[in-house]
Amino acid sequence: MTQRRKNIFYRIMKVIFRPREIAIMIVAFLLIGMLRYVTFHADVFNPIARGLKGFSTTDLFYQMMLSAPRDTSDNIVIVDITRLHDRDDIASVLEEIDSLGPSAIDVDVIFERPMDKEGDEHLQEVARKMRNAVFSFRMMDYEEERNEYTQQSHSFFAKKMELTEGFVNVDHQMTRDIPLYLTMGDKTYSSVITQMMRIIQEEPPIEQKSRKIDYTPTVFRTISYDSIQHYGDLIRDHVVMFGGAQESIDMLYTPLKQMHGIEVLCYALKTMIEEKDQTNFTGIIFWILTILFSYLGVCLITAYKDKTASMTNDKLLTDIMRTIFITSIVIFLLMGAFMFIAFLFFVTWNINFDLTPTLSVMALTTTAKDIVCITIKHATMKKH
Repeated sequence: MTQRRKNIFYRIMKVIFRPREIAIMIVAFLLIGMLRYVTFHADVFNPIARGLKGFSTTDLFYQMMLSAPRDTSDNIVIVDITRLHDRDDIASVLEEIDSLGPSAIDVDVIFERPMDKEGDEHLQEVARKMRNAVFSFRMMDYEEERNEYTQQSHSFFAKKMELTEGFVNVDHQMTRDIPLYLTMGDKTYSSVITQMMRIIQEEPPIEQKSRKIDYTPTVFRTISYDSIQHYGDLIRDHVVMFGGAQESIDMLYTPLKQMHGIEVLCYALKTMIEEKDQTNFTGIIFWILTILFSYLGVCLITAYKDKTASMTNDKLLTDIMRTIFITSIVIFLLMGAFMFIAFLFFVTWNINFDLTPTLSVMALTTTAKDIVCITIKHATMKKH
């Protein structure tokens, strides 16, 4: 019985551990590393590098979700003031919104300097009365050596009164995460999202420094500044995001599309309210799973190549099946299968695993296999 178990164990190990496939996978990873180095260090490839930097298969998952009907947010509404520039009028609109009893207001505008005395005084008077509003400020002049911001930009009246403030900084390369806290010197500052959550749910301080944004396609109702009373029911007991929803200079790249900064904040706040935490594999666990999935992909592709090589009954069919065109289609279908399984895990259980390295290995398997075969062939010839 013991010998039989040993035989079974050896057979399983022989099926699982294949030196050739392991070598092919290693060569594929080396090719990826070389291509990545060249792409990110050669000036001619700068546009490509910018496009690839930080790419994640999660971006494709959100794009796939766009084909389904979008849900409409039940508790977040945008009040658009893109065409409203007069401070007195802005103060009047804020006063009108506050009178309707929203659960919280995000004032996504920074009034950096005084403009006109009457409008500025009216704005300060309204700001002083608002108890469930969060005013925005921006962290500025980031220094990489110190790994922190060195300056801040606040509304000119912020220091004169006790306002609830939160920073609105996000990454302009690709907005996937929302920072909840940032440090400057020996002080920690809260984001506007963190402050809004304290008002909405009266929660204790959030411990995480950032949160992955859930971009499940959602419609956020947008109300024009001159239609407040008409849409009073959408403001009463709702979260109001007050700011410009059509500012061309405030566009950010997201996994869904390019969108306005205030809409990114809506998605971030919706993520926090609904407690939609993603399970993200990172670090050593990510690389262990990546190696296992890459190895599985290489084994499936090489199995196809070996199977077509043994089709001796029909030489023409064998040659056709082994062409680069057909092989590429098979690899593409296998990559699609991997993506579909990962998409199901993402949609059903909110499990996010970035398949980018695995798919890259699969795409380079044929090239890596040729390199390994040539190396083995010449090494064997030298021995003889």
